[in-house]
Amino acid sequence: MSTPTEWYRDPYLISTSSSLLQPAAVNEAFKSDSLYWAKPIGESLVKKMLEKSLCFGLYELPSSTSSIAGKSGPRQIGLARLITDEVSFAYLTDVYVLDEFQGKGLGTWLIECLEAHVMKWPELRRIMLLTDHTNKFYEDKLGVKPFPQGVKSGMSIFSRIGLGSVLSD
Repeated sequence: MSTPTEWYRDPYLISTSSSLLQPAAVNEAFKSDSLYWAKPIGESLVKKMLEKSLCFGLYELPSSTSSIAGKSGPRQIGLARLITDEVSFAYLTDVYVLDEFQGKGLGTWLIECLEAHVMKWPELRRIMLLTDHTNKFYEDKLGVKPFPQGVKSGMSIFSRIGLGSVLSD
């Protein structure tokens, strides 16, 4: 994967560094009712999932050096995960900000940082994501639009629900 990129907005950090990712924190978030599309899985599987993706981790920075003592890094409070070749295609999934940090513009900032990052890829053909409804947020922040199906576009999107899905067709 590419060299890590970081963005700061006191007291928060967004980073693509895989060394900051906290699989246990991501798995804990998967337990939340807010992440209705996910469920907790084995931590080794979460680690593998994160390693195979370009992740934008959202972190709460410590307020003082004394609060760093004994910690291995800042607390992970959000994530946006891209399944990508980092050249031509990116599939966005697992976007969240923990409930206690919502309403601070952090989700918007997370997607803006992701957008700035992928728009540096001159050969990017498509960004895709799945959502259960028309989502004006992603339309505004990423410029995505519902994919036109049928004869007019000549293209269709196909999917299949897997054994690990918590969603139904």
